[in-house]
Formats: sequence, structure tokens, C-alpha cells
Amino acid sequence: MNRKTQLIIGASLGVVAIFFIYLYLGSIKRSVYEGMEMVKVLVAASNIPSDTSLEEKHLNTELMPRKYVHSSALFPRDLDLILGQRVGADIKRGQVLLWSDLGVEQTGAGFASIIRENDRAISLAVDEITSVSGLIKPNDSVDILGTFVTGGSYGEAKTTTITILQNVTVLAVGREYGRSRAPGAYSGGYGTVTVSVTPSEAEILTLAQEKGRITLLLRNSQNLRTEEELPKVTMDDIIKPEKIREIQKERDVRIIKGRER
Repeated sequence: MNRKTQLIIGASLGVVAIFFIYLYLGSIKRSVYEGMEMVKVLVAASNIPSDTSLEEKHLNTELMPRKYVHSSALFPRDLDLILGQRVGADIKRGQVLLWSDLGVEQTGAGFASIIRENDRAISLAVDEITSVSGLIKPNDSVDILGTFVTGGSYGEAKTTTITILQNVTVLAVGREYGRSRAPGAYSGGYGTVTVSVTPSEAEILTLAQEKGRITLLLRNSQNLRTEEELPKVTMDDIIKPEKIREIQKERDVRIIKGRER
């Protein structure tokens, strides 16, 4: 067998191996996503440099489980709205496009253009503590806690903390929004964080700000899962030894699972 034939056979076997690996990975992906509701999102068909005007050739669609789709993700229905707009930062091939990827500062479309059609933007007053030391930046996801004092009129006042909303998209910090600034440019010093919510959620947050104290929890960008039946917490829960032991036990389990990954 001559050298040329060996190279052809080797290359053919390589292509076959890649094909079967692709099928194998696809079967794993299908098994993981089995039973989940899938939706189409817009992704970058190739690397898109910053300041590029979006065209159809730059975009593709991909199926993702709805529960893992970022609340600011772009869908095929948004295509007519975003074509011709410029991106505010480099976007890698396969990356899911978000409203905040659009360089709205450069297009003159204004802040309103990054708010999803059926959502509303609401600003929350924050300080260094309630904004995670000013480390929150546009496009981050946060949970929103509320701390309230109740019962003062008819008995002993009780302070309660509850999780109001989970996995909320940050649109702006102070007056800064979009991705036109360099990484690390959002250095804190802002007094408000603007988030994207539904009209009903906006009503809840407005009342919560009026009657209590709002605290933001910064989430890992890959963690879009929401917790069910989160309990409210009072001082009684903090001072009960059995409650502290229960919380620590749950924490130990999470740490062990994290190490297993």
C-alpha cells in the first residue's frame, strides 16, 4: 500500500470517526433535553466583530430548552427589529444573541430599543451593599430580595425577608447600558439598577421599594434555573439552632455536588 493510499484511508477513517462522535454527542444532548419544552433562539452564524451592522447572513437559529433561555435572548420573531442594527461588542460564533448585544448607543435608537416588546424597565435604588459592591453590570441576571417590617400596628413588629423575583435581567446600571464599553468598565458608583420585568412584576417591585428594602443577588451567567417554594425568613429562623443546622446541611450537599463536577 503506497503512501497516498494510506493518507486517503486515514483521512476517510477520521471523517467517519468525527461523524459518529457528532451522532453520539447529539444523542446525549437529546437525552438530556428529553421532555423539556424547546424554543428557537437566534445565534451568531459566525464571529461578528464589534460595530458590525447585522445582516441575515450573520444569524442562525438553534433549539434550546425554554427553562435555560436567557430572559433577554433574541428570537426569530425579533429578526425584523434587529436587522441593520450594530452590535456593541465582539460576538462569537454560536453565541446566543441578547438585546444588550446591540450597540443602541451608536444607532441612536435609544434605551427603549433594548426593552423587550411586552416588558417594562424599572429602576431600583441600590447602594454598595445591596448592589453586590457595585459589581453588577448590564446583561447580568439577578435575584431580588425584599426585607419588610410587619405587625407593628397590632403587636410586636417582625422583620421578614423573602425572594420577590428570580433570574431578572439587568438592563442598565446608573445611566450605563449595552455592551459598547470595555469589560470591567462598570466600576460601581451608581445609585440605581434598571431591570426588565413584566407589568405585574413592576407593580410588586414598586410597592416593595415603598414598604421595605431591596437587595440584589448576582447569579452565575450559566445558571438560569429558578428555585421553587423558597421560604420567607424571620429572626426566629436565624436564632433556631435546628434551622441553622438544616441550612448548613443543604450547603454541605451543594459543595459536595460541586466537587463531583
